[in-house]
Amino acid sequence: MASLTQHSVGAYCLRPKKSFININASSATSTLNAKIHRASLASFQLPLNIEKRAALITISNVNGKKRKDEQWRVFGSDDGSCGIAPMPAPPSSLELAKDFYNAINSKDINKLDPLLAEDCQYQDLVFYVPFEGKKQGVIPFFAKMMDAMGPNIVFVIDNATEGEKLTASVIWHLEWKNKVIPFAKGCTFFEYEEFDGRLLLRKATGMAEIPIKPGDFVLVRND
Repeated sequence: MASLTQHSVGAYCLRPKKSFININASSATSTLNAKIHRASLASFQLPLNIEKRAALITISNVNGKKRKDEQWRVFGSDDGSCGIAPMPAPPSSLELAKDFYNAINSKDINKLDPLLAEDCQYQDLVFYVPFEGKKQGVIPFFAKMMDAMGPNIVFVIDNATEGEKLTASVIWHLEWKNKVIPFAKGCTFFEYEEFDGRLLLRKATGMAEIPIKPGDFVLVRND
């Protein structure tokens, strides 16, 4: 739980004629993901409408950079009550990559659609050219994939890692009725972009295992 002892807003919420709440916070401590970030803030004003509307503030950490997981919501209601509560952090690129496979496994294209940017691109290295555009290429491709998989084939994530610059990597395999399908492993690299406060999939590059193994043949030197 977070403690903001300097944010004394109760008295101001009882004054409906006030259009601004003056908040003077010399220090604030919040616990986020089991880590404590200390913030040093100057005096500032927040517009507050008591008609059940909320205002957002952003707490800066020590180095002055804004963090999404340090946004707070100042709220008030008609009965004069008010308070300050932390805003939930948006899903990470790793969580969204897992949601991507959950949507495919549920065979629900409507769950996949909101995860994709309009100019999304999916590069499956089994194909010669990438699928471009959410409506034009990516959604039709995955709709056909879901249909071909049927109700019993699913992606199972073996390992997933969050990278820098809004990226994530997933190693997966396919199963049919909880049985591993031979020669059906692969990996996908996800690249996200921020749009309107949300992360959307901009590009995904996938590589699947092939049943024909060239093995040592590719190591033979040809002079």
